[in-house]
Amino acid sequence: MENKLKILICDDNIAVHESLSAYFKDENMECVSVFDGAEALDKITNGHFDVIILDIMMPKMFGTDVCREIRKTSDIPIIMLSARGEEFDRILGLELGADDYITKPFSPREVVVRVRTILKRLKPQNASQISQRCIVIGEMTIDVEGYEVKVSDKKLKLTPKETETLIYLAQNRNKVLTREQILNRVWGYDYFGDTRAVDTLVKRLRQKFPASDKGFEIKAIYGVGYKLEVHP
Repeated sequence: MENKLKILICDDNIAVHESLSAYFKDENMECVSVFDGAEALDKITNGHFDVIILDIMMPKMFGTDVCREIRKTSDIPIIMLSARGEEFDRILGLELGADDYITKPFSPREVVVRVRTILKRLKPQNASQISQRCIVIGEMTIDVEGYEVKVSDKKLKLTPKETETLIYLAQNRNKVLTREQILNRVWGYDYFGDTRAVDTLVKRLRQKFPASDKGFEIKAIYGVGYKLEVHP
């Protein structure tokens, strides 16, 4: 019997829990509800979850601080919620390591779709869906099916979207990819039409690589996008 996916919903609004829990239950997913940031961090530290739905404005501990703490030890997918919808919130959430961002009010069905999208990307793909199972570039090895990246045999702790971006760049090495192409491939839909989400994600990805020469470089192409340039 297949285990149910387990979702942690962290929000101080009971209506959010009621609406999301009903939809997730219909999708045969198990939900756990917490109502403040401190409780959220405790649940995450002491339990296993497949996805975290995390509100930014919560009592005791902001969602941004919870996200920052999670990313010190875990690459679990995180979808952040906010009632404000300000540009600052979206970019800040991505900088801290969130995988997605949804502005309130939202459709519970949309949240379920985004959860499904993230989890689908983490599943192993068959041979017809990928061009290579393993990509080796310089000191880097990418296990495409296992979503695992190693540099000089040391595993990098990357979020799902960081890994997806790196795979896309590596599969198109030495080729310039526009921000729109990356946005469409990694998010799979129009992410508020905001290509700065790509800049934030690539910046975070670069910071996770060791400082020494790795045999490649993720280069920004001014006014266009990015490319993974392989050193000769």
